[in-house]
Amino acid sequence: MASTDALSNVTKSLKKFADGFTTGQKAVVLVGIAIVVAIVFVVSSMTSKPTYGVLFTNLSASDAGSITTKLASAGVPYQLADSGSVIEVPQNMVDQERIAMAQAGLPANSTVGLSLLSSVGITTSQITQQADYQAALQGQLEQTIEAINGVQTAQVNLALPPTDVFAVGGNQTPTASVIVTLNNGVTLSSTQVQAIVHLVASAIPNMNAKGVTVVDQNGDVLAAPGQGITGTGSSSATQAYDNTMEASLQSMLDSVLGPNQANVRVSATLNYNQVTTKSQQIPTIKGKPQSALTQSNTQTQTFTGNGTVAGGTLGAVTPVAGNGTKSNYKQSSANNSYAVGQVDQTTVQAPGQVQRLSVAVAVNSKLKGGYSLAKIKNMVAAAAGIVAKRGDTLSVVALPFATQTAAPAAATSPFSSIFSIGKILLLVLGVVGAILLMARSSARTEIEPLFLDAGAPTMALGPGDETQLMPALSMPTAQPIVADDVLDYIDKQPDDVAKLLRIWMGSRGTR
Repeated sequence: MASTDALSNVTKSLKKFADGFTTGQKAVVLVGIAIVVAIVFVVSSMTSKPTYGVLFTNLSASDAGSITTKLASAGVPYQLADSGSVIEVPQNMVDQERIAMAQAGLPANSTVGLSLLSSVGITTSQITQQADYQAALQGQLEQTIEAINGVQTAQVNLALPPTDVFAVGGNQTPTASVIVTLNNGVTLSSTQVQAIVHLVASAIPNMNAKGVTVVDQNGDVLAAPGQGITGTGSSSATQAYDNTMEASLQSMLDSVLGPNQANVRVSATLNYNQVTTKSQQIPTIKGKPQSALTQSNTQTQTFTGNGTVAGGTLGAVTPVAGNGTKSNYKQSSANNSYAVGQVDQTTVQAPGQVQRLSVAVAVNSKLKGGYSLAKIKNMVAAAAGIVAKRGDTLSVVALPFATQTAAPAAATSPFSSIFSIGKILLLVLGVVGAILLMARSSARTEIEPLFLDAGAPTMALGPGDETQLMPALSMPTAQPIVADDVLDYIDKQPDDVAKLLRIWMGSRGTR
């Protein structure tokens, strides 16, 4: 019974509160409430939208259809991307749904890597075994490359020579090609491309890193035989070199000329090709090749007897004095072998060498102090390492600098964070509350005429005065007249106030 009376009292209070509004005020309140409801709906829809994560990638059409059917039957929201080969679900449900799909045997074609060899039978032909082994290696490498940060999917194609001992040309070198699909806004640095190349080359026997080609989804060649590793990080490395050089030169000029009195720009051309140089040198001593004795051979032969040496032995022969006299024969020979010194040198030039450097310096022409442009140019050339024979250029000019003005503050979105959205809601609610209070207070003010209207009795004045009628004036009865309101009324209707004063003065004079 008490609850019924309380509900009735609340209903009467609300009805009384609503009856205090005019039709226009009620319309304003309804419009304000509608705006608040619309803002709350938009904010709630923006904040309640779930964040989706990748469930599976690189799916076939049959697997994608089976997975989406399973998700739809379980009431799990999902999104399709990349022409249906990628399925996304709410981020907080990714792990749970992967387990559920694995229990259901989905995707059916998910057997990749070395686990593919577990289904190979003993009766499989050698060609089939070779193909399965190659597919297993490709899948295992794809999973390894996809673990790199920024790589969404990877596809590896191997060209392996036949392993048959009777195959012709068994000395062929294996090669590989890799296609990587990167996440939005992600670029691979030269170090990351080099990591992919060496991962593939190290996993395949007898494969050289120079035989690996890496391409991204846009068709840009990141690494190729004969081209080396260029990668998308080459431009970033060049930009980093330019920024470092600019900061160094700018700091030097600011310390000499003062802040904001010079502006430096650097543009460098770097060579990322890795060059290997092999050279051979022979050391010399006073212009003669340096040699060392490696072998010495000496031979001596002596003959004693009558007549000449049998067989006509060559050598220094003592002439025969006469028949029956003695003859002597002696032969000596020496053979020395010398080795000439030789030095083999291999020089590998690291990529990133400066091929050409261009530096431009603008100096404020209004700078006081009598600085010489020639001295500034010499100073900058020494600090930047300008080499004229290399084709480097340096330009130093004096120009009037524009007056610097304060940059306008960056515009931020009112819905950039939940905190800002909450402040907007509080502001709207405050405005609506103020409108309600003002409408309620104005509705309670009752207006009644201050002066008599045309049908009311007239006020008689003294002898000789005319009876005058004053226009009706409405004044609030529930609240006292404020001085500011009176002054405003006097400013707006001075004639009526003058007539009123004359009537009051006349009535006081007749007393």
